[in-house]
Amino acid sequence: MKLFFRYLSDRRVILLTYIGMVALFISTFFLYDVPFEVYGDALLFSGFLLILVTAVQYIRYRKQHLKLLNGKKAVRLYVQSRKSQCQLIEEDYERLLETLDRECREDVAASKQANYRLMDYYSMWSHQIKTPLAVLNLKMQENQLDHTVLKQELFKIDQYLDMMLQYLRLNHTETDFVFEEVDIDRLIKETVKKYATFFIYQGLSFSLEDTGQVIISDKKWLGFVLEQILLNAIKYTRQGGIKIYSNPNKPKELVIEDTGIGILQEDIDRVFEKGYTGYNGHNEQKATGLGLYMSREIMRKLGHQIYLTSEVGSGTKAWLNLSQHRYKME
Repeated sequence: MKLFFRYLSDRRVILLTYIGMVALFISTFFLYDVPFEVYGDALLFSGFLLILVTAVQYIRYRKQHLKLLNGKKAVRLYVQSRKSQCQLIEEDYERLLETLDRECREDVAASKQANYRLMDYYSMWSHQIKTPLAVLNLKMQENQLDHTVLKQELFKIDQYLDMMLQYLRLNHTETDFVFEEVDIDRLIKETVKKYATFFIYQGLSFSLEDTGQVIISDKKWLGFVLEQILLNAIKYTRQGGIKIYSNPNKPKELVIEDTGIGILQEDIDRVFEKGYTGYNGHNEQKATGLGLYMSREIMRKLGHQIYLTSEVGSGTKAWLNLSQHRYKME
């Protein structure tokens, strides 16, 4: 009964229109002195027709209501099994429901994929952070834990923690960027200073040619990119050293050159892919395959570019194009 009253409420405009038309006809009949018997016949026939139409429409209304109630329990099955025997507005709602259902399933699938990728990264990260902890534990057991080893391993732990936080922030950098004037030479010196212990411990040389460049960028994120490039250069350089200078032909293009083991040509383009470590990464168990991927994404969002050139056995050059497009306000 409650459903019937709801149906009448939904059709109140039609009912009120019918009552208005009856009142209009009665007024017209009255003005023309039409006998009362005509009134009664008109009301009887129109009332019967109204009741009949209302009953038929209510049956359809109830069936549609029950169908939608069942559809709530399995929306996807309802969308796939729907019939096209409905009015135009209902067809529009059906198409809208199909679109929403498809978008919802796509969002759920994308969310699952992102969650799987995040779990994979957490697995790699937890494995990597155990390495310096294991080294510290071993050195302590052998009573060989000196200040240099302690400082290096603690620094590695700090780097892994920082990489995890930056990876989580990477998809939300639009609200994290702070663009300002960045002195490239000062930023390089601050970054290299963090790795001084590694240069000394591995006996690597370092050379910096002042660039004299001041650019508009985000200091924190650009510094993170420099750290990842330097970390890779130190990791894969056994002897020689690292040089940083600007491209003579492009003053705003920074070059970080090392004398390391180099990268295979077939790996040059793929090392920027998420999780790809290449031949050297497989030999180097500490490789996560995320540093260069994050560096490229950050550089892209900052409006910069990064690419590599390398020769196996001779070293690698990382090219950081720090120029940006200029836009004129109209």
